[in-house]
Amino acid sequence: MKVLMEGPERIELVPETEHEKENLNSLWKLLIRCEGHSKVLCPIGEFNPNDDEGAQFTIQDQFPGSDH
Repeated sequence: MKVLMEGPERIELVPETEHEKENLNSLWKLLIRCEGHSKVLCPIGEFNPNDDEGAQFTIQDQFPGSDH
């Protein structure tokens, strides 16, 4: 999966295989809700490209505790 930095507040995830495309679609459906609130990815821990195989994120409500 390619990660393209399009600016300080925007990235693009580009799947390179059919499996990655399916996973990205599942993530998209989990984050973007037609009914109710959408979710956001929040980084956890740290990511050291020399030591870590990947970065970890939690999936949280976009507006926790509010009625937005």
